[in-house]
Amino acid sequence: MKLHYSVTKLLCACMVMATLNACEKNNDTNPDPDPDPTEEHQYAAVVCIGSWPSTAYYIANVPSLTEGTITIQGNGAEMTGKVYAQDVPQKNGYYYHANAGSGRFGKYHVENGTLIVDKEIPYTWLNWSSYVWVDDETMVIFGTGADDDEVNEGRYSIVKVDDMTITNGKLDLKAFPNADFTNYSIGFAEYRSGKLFIGYQFASDDWSTYPVMKIYNELDIAVVNYPDMTLSNNISDIRSTTPGGPIVYAPSSFVDENNDLYFVTDPVSGYDYESPSVIYRIKNGETELDGSYYFNLSSKTENGMGAAMWYIGNGKAIIRTRVAGETIDLDHFYTIVDVRNGNFIKKLDLPADKGERMVQAVVVEDGKAYIAVNAEDKDYIWQYDPSTEALTPGAEFIGGIDYILRLEKVK
Repeated sequence: MKLHYSVTKLLCACMVMATLNACEKNNDTNPDPDPDPTEEHQYAAVVCIGSWPSTAYYIANVPSLTEGTITIQGNGAEMTGKVYAQDVPQKNGYYYHANAGSGRFGKYHVENGTLIVDKEIPYTWLNWSSYVWVDDETMVIFGTGADDDEVNEGRYSIVKVDDMTITNGKLDLKAFPNADFTNYSIGFAEYRSGKLFIGYQFASDDWSTYPVMKIYNELDIAVVNYPDMTLSNNISDIRSTTPGGPIVYAPSSFVDENNDLYFVTDPVSGYDYESPSVIYRIKNGETELDGSYYFNLSSKTENGMGAAMWYIGNGKAIIRTRVAGETIDLDHFYTIVDVRNGNFIKKLDLPADKGERMVQAVVVEDGKAYIAVNAEDKDYIWQYDPSTEALTPGAEFIGGIDYILRLEKVK
């Protein structure tokens, strides 16, 4: 089977890490089948239990971020068989999952301890990498063609989630520079003031020299008018590669209070072991990179790579960071940076997060950040207060949960 730098490949990495973590922790895989249907919670976590290939995935209610325990016993809706692993973006309590391999795109919610299918539609248009909400009822997703003969084009779907109707189309991306690069890798996506900003790069389809790959030393951002999806501008830069993503797993960009757009690059995830991880800015009203701004994250973090990024307000962001190497599946740590001024603040004194990059680990609320950490022994949600720089352990995951894949606010 022909391999591509795609969601499918990255999901395999997640499965391997779930296996490794399952060897280290308690594996109680018998959740209580009778959850309390009267309980309603503001937060939820997607978790994995078991050892590959006998893994199972659950959405667990999180009663509190700051205290108590979280378990799937009497508290977990199983996703296995309906939704594949953790690429399940959530909004207002509804989960969305596109799987071209299974030929379906679905909308789901949790009710009485069960994952309910609200609607599933036939879908084979693209392998998704990224998405963005242009309003509460419209999600735009991005990726490449689903079949081997179609991966060499960028695609999009505009999804009206109320009734799950879809409009498909092709992205007007730059032509491949030469015969060595025959695929696109889609990165971050943001919507701002009637325009979509979609990061991407050229990728090689030759896996014969893996883990060393042919690298085209350039990143690109397509600036696309919405809703007609015509190209407004294409931005290129050669100082880094891999402009975030796939963000169906974790974010790598944001728009702040000033309407400035920031994104972080992660070259190692694109098999580039030489380029630095960099934060870029596109200022309010502009469709070009801010020429006065270049934040070399690697130079501030012992050659660290920015695997994900969450905005916490007042110009500050949390970066999920790992030491550069020849794999994306190394221990991660969390770094606080001042993106507005381009300053490194500190590495958070948290346990090393075991495993790979695809973790939606941070919830920001009331000026504080809540970080789910997959530690060597006990897994906590940690509260970080930027006003005092205090770190406090909160709720603990117990009862056979091997890996926390997503933590998020659902109401």
